[in-house]
Amino acid sequence: MCAAEKVESSWVKSYYEDPEVVDHYRRATANIGLWQSEEVLFRRVFDQKDRILELGTGTGRIAIGLAELGFEHLLGIEISKGMVKEARRISTVLELSVAFQQGDATHLKFEDELFDGAIFGFNGLMQIPGREARQKALAEIFRVIRPGGAFVFTTHDRHNPRFKKFWRQEQDRWNKGKQKPELLEFGDRWEETELGKLYIHVPTPEEVRKALQEAGWKCEWDSLRSSIAKEPIGTREFSDECRFWVARKPL
Repeated sequence: MCAAEKVESSWVKSYYEDPEVVDHYRRATANIGLWQSEEVLFRRVFDQKDRILELGTGTGRIAIGLAELGFEHLLGIEISKGMVKEARRISTVLELSVAFQQGDATHLKFEDELFDGAIFGFNGLMQIPGREARQKALAEIFRVIRPGGAFVFTTHDRHNPRFKKFWRQEQDRWNKGKQKPELLEFGDRWEETELGKLYIHVPTPEEVRKALQEAGWKCEWDSLRSSIAKEPIGTREFSDECRFWVARKPL
């Protein structure tokens, strides 16, 4: 009997290449834009003249939103070719100077200390399958950020009381070896959505802090989105509660 295949990055890439998924994110870029919490935090952490790398940019929702706020030096990278094409189209239509290119967060093709800051929005870091690969991404982002530069990202939170029962049951399944065979580690989700199967890892805050420390980052601050701003209904329908993180590369 053959062992079940495990979730891998090509599965995630395939999901984000789907035209229906690209269109879903296009509509979010056009109709939602920056979350209020994102705007509050990005204005607090970054300067408008900073060279900012946005990872997992999708169709450019965050990068385009920042450009509209007056941020001048933005580069969005995305693993999906279809997403990059759409992000470039939207930026051109809006006459914004935002660069987009296809790229992999675990293998960044940039020189050391090129950027002043980085963003990995909408839980994108946790859509990289496998702890080792996520650590590689954290290390690569650390490498391309100047000393003193900030990294802002979001994750779900396994301690969310809303899902306490699910995770208790999921732990029991793992203890008995009855978890979904595609999963790599406890905390993984591989679930059917309206747009296809989607992978995400749901960490605990302790897990995130440990991962940052191992990659050399100083964890400066974290907070639930709902504690930063009250998002409008459209944003809350598009995205669940999440935890924002601000990490900094030591001087």
